[in-house]
Formats: sequence, structure tokens, C-alpha cells
Amino acid sequence: MKCIVTVPVKPYVKRFLENNYGNPIDFRKHPRENEFFRRMLKKPDYNNEHKYKNELNKQVVTVEIQISDHDFYRHGWELSKTDIVSFGKYFEKNAKWLMHTVVGTYVSFGTPIYIAIANFQTRFQMEEEYWPYDSIKKDFFRLRDTHEIDLNDYAYRHLEQLILINMSNAGAVSESLLKKHAKNTVN
Repeated sequence: MKCIVTVPVKPYVKRFLENNYGNPIDFRKHPRENEFFRRMLKKPDYNNEHKYKNELNKQVVTVEIQISDHDFYRHGWELSKTDIVSFGKYFEKNAKWLMHTVVGTYVSFGTPIYIAIANFQTRFQMEEEYWPYDSIKKDFFRLRDTHEIDLNDYAYRHLEQLILINMSNAGAVSESLLKKHAKNTVN
């Protein structure tokens, strides 16, 4: 028997979940996500149901999540409104983090924002119907303003580390230089 739980989410969250966990969504090979979802089945929180009436209006598509027979019979097959919102926010945060990192990396190396976003949409199958360009741009600049990351410095430090590892493997630099560099670049 194939047990499925249907959960409403935003379109780009649905695409993010399908890209990462298949269709239907299957968390069983991902222990952290599986436990996160299982807890929602196990202990739904109905105390704050009234808080999320408007939040659920934003969840316009659904995802199907496969669960084991054991979880179905032992824990259930529904989520409370509170848990649906928590589930959506958790994976929305992860999708935005991915977008911000990818788009920010392109931009930090001089790629114009419109090309950076187009590259992100193409490479991560986030077409316009899932995550519109204007929405990505707005989210990118909102996050960037609150959590400024120097991606150039980050990229250059990691590039230096890769160069030193390769040189160390070839015997061109010592292991102690590699360790000193790693110690000096941790901030």
C-alpha cells in the first residue's frame, strides 16, 4: 500500500521539494527531514489554529508526501494548520537560502542581476510559473540588505584553500602551511 499525505505549499516550495526529494516527496532516505515531518504527524499542534487562516491562502498548490505504512497507522495522515504553515516556512527558508547563495555568487563575480536570476531559474528548474523573476529579485535584495555576505571574500578564501590542497598533494607546499592557512582564514 502506498501511503500519501497531501500538504498545501507555495509553487516554488513545491518545485524545491520535488527537485530535492522526488515526486511524490519521499523523505525516508533523508533522516532529518523524515523526523521533522514525522513529528508533525505524531504531535500536531491545534492550539494556534486561528493564527493561520490567512497564511494558508498563500499555499496555492499541493505536494504529495509518501510515508511508510508504519507511520500511517502509528502517527496518522494529516497535519494541523499550524504544522502545515511550519512545514511550508521551513522549506521556503531553504529554497530562499539556495536562491540567495546561487544568485549572490553570480552577482559577486560581476554577472548582471537579470542574468544571475535567469541562470538560477534555468539550472534549478524554477521557471517563471513556479518562482517569478520579480519575486526572486525582490527576495534577493530584501535578504541581501539584512544579511550582507561578502561572497567575493568567501569565494577567494575557498579558492585559496583548494589551490593549497592541490599543491600540498603534489608536494609543492607543506602540510603545516596548509594548516596555518586554514587557521588564519577562519573568522
